Amino acid sequence: MSGNNSTVLAASPGAAEELPEGPNGFDIFEEENILISDPLHNRVVIFDPQGKFRQAWNIGFAADSIRVLPDGNALVREANTGQFHAFNREGKPVTGEMPPSLESTQAHKLTTTSGLVSNPKGSPISVQLNQPGLSLVSLESVGVDNTGNIYIALESSSGESADGINVNKTVRKYAANGSLLSETSKLPLDYYIPPVDEIRVRKGRIYQLMTTSTEVEINIWDTN
Repeated sequence: MSGNNSTVLAASPGAAEELPEGPNGFDIFEEENILISDPLHNRVVIFDPQGKFRQAWNIGFAADSIRVLPDGNALVREANTGQFHAFNREGKPVTGEMPPSLESTQAHKLTTTSGLVSNPKGSPISVQLNQPGLSLVSLESVGVDNTGNIYIALESSSGESADGINVNKTVRKYAANGSLLSETSKLPLDYYIPPVDEIRVRKGRIYQLMTTSTEVEINIWDTN
């Protein structure tokens, strides 16, 4: 993933004892075009849902996180400073007062089999991991759709093996009343470049950023 081609994203294997660098942030526009950070080229690149190059924003800094706002603008975080910059749909800076960031939904692991996630539409969501041999490692709210359904990512462990700790990742979809609607399990976790933005949700679809040593993949699961 290197070169001068405007459609090519850049990645670096990193120096000794350093992680590889490259595309590690993304989000999805309402029409499902995909924004991906290209920090080694100081830009954000947009592709359509079929993976066709659309445009590149030459933002002038290395970005490590992208968040599309309800008004269609995007907040892009500068990797070196943590500062957020707002851009419109054409990649032009939005001047004036910085738009508010999206409210975060709090998630708390309570025990090795349970957790609690705040719910913008009602009572907190109780998460139970009732699978023998698995222990809950972490949970995170990764999105709320326009009908109030909440998407929660769970990481669980089945213990250690010769290859290290076995970690499983699942995304659950809960209704606003707390009922479990669907479960997407066994998400791949063999990242070459660890993502800052790992999972996004749009229109009932779960998107996962997966940067390998040769390409950037967007895995998609439809929960509708």
